[in-house]
Amino acid sequence: MSIFSINDNSNYGSILSQAKANKESKENSKISFANAFLKQNASKLNEIQNANSQTLARSEVLNSTNTTNTSNNTNFSISSKTSSPNYDISSEFKNSIYTLKYKQVDLNTDTAYGYSVDKDGYMGSDFNKAAGLPEDFKIHKSTLDEIKKAAENDPVVSSTKEYLGVSEYYTNIDMAETIKQYYNLFSNALGQSFPNDKTSFSEADINSMPSGYGVSGTQWMDFNDPSNRMNITGLKDFSNSLISNIYKTPEQAKEANDLWADSGYMIDGLLPKTLGLSLEEIKNVSKGEDWQFNPDMSVYPQNEDGSYSKEALFMSFLKSYGSGQPVESPKTTLNPKVEAYNRAMAKESFNGDSIALNDIMTGKVDFASLLKGYAQDGWLDADIYA
Repeated sequence: MSIFSINDNSNYGSILSQAKANKESKENSKISFANAFLKQNASKLNEIQNANSQTLARSEVLNSTNTTNTSNNTNFSISSKTSSPNYDISSEFKNSIYTLKYKQVDLNTDTAYGYSVDKDGYMGSDFNKAAGLPEDFKIHKSTLDEIKKAAENDPVVSSTKEYLGVSEYYTNIDMAETIKQYYNLFSNALGQSFPNDKTSFSEADINSMPSGYGVSGTQWMDFNDPSNRMNITGLKDFSNSLISNIYKTPEQAKEANDLWADSGYMIDGLLPKTLGLSLEEIKNVSKGEDWQFNPDMSVYPQNEDGSYSKEALFMSFLKSYGSGQPVESPKTTLNPKVEAYNRAMAKESFNGDSIALNDIMTGKVDFASLLKGYAQDGWLDADIYA
């Protein structure tokens, strides 16, 4: 016998109402679970995301959830549907947890690279503090994503990954330190022409800037120093870099370039660079090959009067001077397989007979005797130096 008559509208409507209420209860339960899960696991998720390993993130999230479920003796699983109507977690929600973008949860902020991100996608105040940026300076998350893309798609990096059969070269990139080192040098260059608190720049302002800058103090690989970590990472350290020369006109820049070439490309701080602070470079900052650093400039729009923001100039600086590459930092780490390979290659570069240029220039090492020794070892023509 039927529970209700097809003509019994009151009973029929009551059952429909109950079904609707059950569905709403189910959805509310999913949201409640999501919020509770995030509150309980927020710090863990941040640790996972900092490790920059998607595989680890999925594993840790699932394990953490299953452990919580077991301890509470609750009958549900995040990895599969169950008979419980309240804990039938959809694949969309699982993907949201996996990518740390909680679409089903009303959060004021998200996180990326270990720092908060606001609702518009700009990095939070905690990132600005770590990167040494002014409080009102806006770096968009997409810019950091572009740095990671450029780092992983650099031609040398790509060939190394292909040779070793790995998908990622870096296990973590210290984005705060990367932005910090570049911004300090950028600020130093901009400070040669404008006060530090200037935040918008007209085309006339940009055209009035020097034609070139000489940068000194940059540290890189040094195979005379086996303890130098940059021999392994191949990254540069700009923490002590500064503007050492300013070339106001194209003629001065050309003269400096010729002098640098005549010196055998040895004089630090002489080579003129535009640092991306020319109008042409600023206007074309988003253009380039797919593997290059091509920041999305829609998040750094021109002002209503046509002037450019300080952030827009910084993007052009990043593209021109750093090519969007990470900088040396203990927190920037390599895939273990890549690190082992690079370490082996660096070891091959160390030579007990290596002679520092300073030792030759100061007379500590006799250059003629050095060449004669190389000739005797078969490296050079013995008839010339014997």
